Amino acid sequence: MDHLGCTMIEGKLIKFHREDSGLTQEQLAQGICSTTHLSKIERGITEYSTEITDLLAKKLRIDMEAESARYHSLERTLAGWNEAIIMLRTHEIHQLKSEIEKEPLRFLSDFIIQYHLLLARYYLFMDQTVKAKEILDMFENKLDPPSPYEQNLLLHVKGIYYYGTRKFDSCIHVLKQIDDEYPNAEYYFHLALAYHSIHSNTFAYYYGQRALQFFQKTLNILRVIDSETLLLIQLNAKEPFDMEQTKRQYDKLLRVCESVNSKDRAHKIHNNLGFEYFRRKRFTESKEAYERALKLITKETPASFYLVTLSGYILACMKGNLLSKDELYHLSTKGLTMAREHQDPSLVFFEIYLLTLKENEEELYKYIEGTALPHFKSTGSQLMYQHYERQLFLYYVRTGQSDKGFLLASEKMSNEISYYELE
Repeated sequence: MDHLGCTMIEGKLIKFHREDSGLTQEQLAQGICSTTHLSKIERGITEYSTEITDLLAKKLRIDMEAESARYHSLERTLAGWNEAIIMLRTHEIHQLKSEIEKEPLRFLSDFIIQYHLLLARYYLFMDQTVKAKEILDMFENKLDPPSPYEQNLLLHVKGIYYYGTRKFDSCIHVLKQIDDEYPNAEYYFHLALAYHSIHSNTFAYYYGQRALQFFQKTLNILRVIDSETLLLIQLNAKEPFDMEQTKRQYDKLLRVCESVNSKDRAHKIHNNLGFEYFRRKRFTESKEAYERALKLITKETPASFYLVTLSGYILACMKGNLLSKDELYHLSTKGLTMAREHQDPSLVFFEIYLLTLKENEEELYKYIEGTALPHFKSTGSQLMYQHYERQLFLYYVRTGQSDKGFLLASEKMSNEISYYELE
């Protein structure tokens, strides 16, 4: 009896095992069917009898029913792995990766592209950007996504990679190419992060809202916390929002963090609160918030997170005269040493703190001019660039270096955009 049923799947399985066995089409077809007919079976473009597939399977020493079951099981496991990554279920992410890597069918044509893209996402989740790039380079040189879903997934993974390597404009460019057919609206969150990173707060808020709706719909609590936190940051971006209302919102998120035992997110929220208090010159409250953040640091906390919090803590204490000079010097030295060990960009801040504590203005502003400002410009840290550019200008004015002050001011004015005429 001829049938179409699982023609496509069975044909691909036959081709996979034939190639795995090192047989040519002619060798496998011999005594069973013509080479042309086998070719059509493998491509799923012809009807065939179960007798033929039974003979082919017997020659390949496989059980076609069991192979079909393995096919569908892998299909479900890959979908589960993708969902686990989106939902940030760490244990499940590692467990499913191990299961998939024991299954040779992951190299079947139906799965190989999706498998590699999800593997790249896994490496990005693990902060292994070099390994992720090696996979993405394969798509530049060899693999061509055949389906719209895989093309969208490729764009999404590329966007996450660009964000992780601080190429925010590239991140936005590729993520905005994703079409509406892509079912994983999580990419709105990555778009929001990229816009936030270039201080485009309106777009960051817009895409953050769309991401929040998706995470609420899918009951993704951890990402709801992330989205709510991002939206709060946007509200305070240009000018400080009502602090008491901000505090109430953060407290609500902290209760959610506690309910799901997410210490890393609670750490970020206390860190954000520390910054918001600092901006408002409420240094004692800023110090207390940073202290709470530091208490939530664990062995698993990335060094970069710890260094950001330590930097904020030191600055709040300096501005509020809340620690002795010796204590501040000790903490700044500790931060600088650790930042150098991890090649973390925060080392610039610790250098500034140490030079400030030495009370040598000339040396401090020489460092800001020659090292800090070029660093902030190259990394796209617009907020810090503007802050220290202003500090440098005021120093030039105060010390009578009018030529340098005029040059700095003229460069700034030349680069300013007129929002009145939209130049």
